Amino acid sequence: MSVSGWFILTLAVSLANFPFATGRLFGVITLRHGKTSWAYIVEFVMTYMILASVAYALEAREGRVFDQGWQFYVITVSLLMVFSFPGFVFRFLLPRTLFSR
Repeated sequence: MSVSGWFILTLAVSLANFPFATGRLFGVITLRHGKTSWAYIVEFVMTYMILASVAYALEAREGRVFDQGWQFYVITVSLLMVFSFPGFVFRFLLPRTLFSR
């Protein structure tokens, strides 16, 4: 795999877990009642758009950009969900097991 491939993979894993690392919207905006599920969904969509833009730019820089069908986007969204699982566990599941003892 090329350096740009490793860069995208590393960026995807780190950005997928970023919404769960902080209680602020996009890491900047403090919400009065905390983040709702809609805020997490909006952050997930924005993360996907940022990753897709960076990947497209790197692909265009290296050569010809290939057309992608709907299957590509479904697979990449699913991969981003899998990458965000550790952050989800850390934010929602782990505190319950740690503090219930």
